[in-house]
Amino acid sequence: MKTLKYIFSTLLVILGLLIAWTKLFSVGPHFPFLTVLTVVAIISGISKYKKADLTFLASACLWILLSAETIGFVMFFDSGNSERMIVGLIPLLLGCGLLFSIKSQFNLVNTLSKRFLLIPVLAGIGIGSYIYKPTTDEVNCWYYFEKGNTFRVRFAETPDRTFEVELSSNGLKKEVKTEALQYEGRDGYYCPETKVKVVTSFGKIISAKILSFRNSEIDKKVTFNNQMTIPLDKINGKLEILKPYMLRLWN
Repeated sequence: MKTLKYIFSTLLVILGLLIAWTKLFSVGPHFPFLTVLTVVAIISGISKYKKADLTFLASACLWILLSAETIGFVMFFDSGNSERMIVGLIPLLLGCGLLFSIKSQFNLVNTLSKRFLLIPVLAGIGIGSYIYKPTTDEVNCWYYFEKGNTFRVRFAETPDRTFEVELSSNGLKKEVKTEALQYEGRDGYYCPETKVKVVTSFGKIISAKILSFRNSEIDKKVTFNNQMTIPLDKINGKLEILKPYMLRLWN
């Protein structure tokens, strides 16, 4: 069992390094942390550190938990992509192997049945985290003010990936007119690098709020005092541009 512990740990380190050197690193920035933690566990085990098994246990549990989160990401945001699903499945299986190879007296995992129960609990927490998942996305925005209380806002990732919505907020209108950029020969006020807080549930966007933007001409971050919630039922265009940026990196 002692040999298996080091075999599974070494395989996880190799896998973590491979992921870090490929585009699939975008699956999650937690992989470098897990890789370093596993290296620490190996070194502490070789050095016969008293709490080495605790480090191995933490490594195994986190690999299972965060690999399950990766699987959940693919399930809800990129369903059907078996190649990317493998990036979550392989470390999950190796993490399970590491968990069973640890000789530990901790009450949490001191019997085989407890270890079998711990795996679905960790996997459930990882996948279940997508019940309510807040993220912050970045897009470019144009504000068009006309007569009346309402105004039009265009959110753009690229020229052909945009959506528009009508908003109504005198406070936000004043802030945009004061802080946003204007260009000669073009209508509207430009807010580059607009931060939008997006909340998803099992891959579906359930709320979005405009937070801030960066005035690129003077390198100033402008946080809106009147942060506006986007009415999702009035969107015209491709709302999916607000989904997690990792999808765009993959594609």
